[in-house]
Amino acid sequence: MKKILVAAAAMAAFAAATPAAAQSATGANPKANANARLIKPLTLTAIRDLNFGTIVLGTLTANETVSVSGAGVVTCGGGVNLTCTGSPTSAGYRITGTQGQTVQISSAAASFPLTGSNGGTLNLVPSFPTSLVLGNSGAPGNDFSVGGSVVITSTTPDGVYSGQIDIQVAYQ
Repeated sequence: MKKILVAAAAMAAFAAATPAAAQSATGANPKANANARLIKPLTLTAIRDLNFGTIVLGTLTANETVSVSGAGVVTCGGGVNLTCTGSPTSAGYRITGTQGQTVQISSAAASFPLTGSNGGTLNLVPSFPTSLVLGNSGAPGNDFSVGGSVVITSTTPDGVYSGQIDIQVAYQ
């Protein structure tokens, strides 16, 4: 019996000293997913210019703001010292890209200078939507409008004012 106990003790010591056999992971050969999102490049095209129409100056005693909304509606100052005539229009842009993608719209600056033919300068502050979701791929694209406002002061010289609006778009 002594021999059996010694043999059993030796077997126990051997089992304790032997490292456990390597076990395989549950779910043999797990797999990861791979994804890629392909989108068309954005294109932005100006399709209509922003036009304030004709602003007839009266006797200004305070600054007056003239604005054109995205819908092309003009607001001609807050008083009776300005008269707005003509056919005002908002600027129009067309954007194309990948359907269903959200596009951020921004401008390169908070305002843009309009230089007058008689040496004056007006600061155009643009107004536009900040984003849109592209409703289709390719032509004809999605259109959006850009309005804006200018402040007329008592020292603003008459003349024809012009400049450019820098609108930028990027996928969100």
